[in-house]
Amino acid sequence: MTGGLVLQSASVGQMARDYPRKNNTIQYSDGAAVPEKTAQVSSSEDTDIPVNEKHNSGAVIFLFPPNGHLPWSLPTMWLACKLWILEIFNPVKDKSCKDERVDKLMARHTSGKKALQARYPKLWYLEVLAVHPSLQSRGLGGAVMRAILGQVAGNPIFLECTRQENIGFYEGFGFKTIEEVELTDTPAHANEDGKLKYWVMVRETDST
Repeated sequence: MTGGLVLQSASVGQMARDYPRKNNTIQYSDGAAVPEKTAQVSSSEDTDIPVNEKHNSGAVIFLFPPNGHLPWSLPTMWLACKLWILEIFNPVKDKSCKDERVDKLMARHTSGKKALQARYPKLWYLEVLAVHPSLQSRGLGGAVMRAILGQVAGNPIFLECTRQENIGFYEGFGFKTIEEVELTDTPAHANEDGKLKYWVMVRETDST
């Protein structure tokens, strides 16, 4: 965590104004939905955004740069020491998940990341790209991904896609699936075949 970058967008309210919800259909009395010229819906009409959430970040990114990209500072070293001490004397356990499953997932992630770093010395890792639920399907996810690609400045980047339906989104930005990882332990939210999977996707340098 201490070696990563946490990037946040403006508030949910501001992002709702910058990326207004679209209204693309007319619903007739007979139930037929006919496409209409796209109309923007003002943020004041965005009733699906709770008032108490309008000041939260509209999107959050957790991005790890290549090894040695970020210099260590006294605050980050102190934070690393505190996290290390807490992990030893007061480890956090999530009772809702199985330790064996988490250990297996982390071991597979670590080994896969090391193999990719050996192949791509300037490799970035996108761990989290989260858009507030009320702002989805507005084009904000694409804008966030373009910002990420600007941050990595043409260097290779990889991610682990945990939803098969999101693969196409990442492929649209040049990512390619290089491996499908299957964990045998069945989770609470498994794929259709009952297995926990994720897809390792890499976007190589812009020059390749």
